[in-house]
Amino acid sequence: MPEATVFPGAAPLQPASSACTAPSPVVTFTVLPDLAVKAVLPRGADLNETAAAQLYNRLGELAGDRSVAVVLELTGVQSVTRAARAAYAAIPSVSAWAILGESPVDRLLGHFLLGGEFSSVPARYFTAEHDALDWLSRLDHVL
Repeated sequence: MPEATVFPGAAPLQPASSACTAPSPVVTFTVLPDLAVKAVLPRGADLNETAAAQLYNRLGELAGDRSVAVVLELTGVQSVTRAARAAYAAIPSVSAWAILGESPVDRLLGHFLLGGEFSSVPARYFTAEHDALDWLSRLDHVL
């Protein structure tokens, strides 16, 4: 699977610029139908709160005060910090999280990420993107 897939009717977005001097993962964003966003983290990235802040800022640009369902692809991510877990869970504009990965390591990191304070919105790990999108489409008041 390519790292950034543009779906029919979707508009690819460029990563938001960061004023932070620390290196941060360059996250690729794609707007999906029905006000959902796919964020693809780069392979080999060490996921920290900087990537969460980048997603938070980009969601604010895209959705304003509306909620957005997020498909977060972390295939090949090297690590996830506790600070990242807390930062992702604290993004208020997310109506649901579909965490996407391929390998057993992705599954481990995805479940670690979901082990944070994700209880206020639906959140689940998937190995197939179509399953994640199907799940999001069946949730009430998400899309």
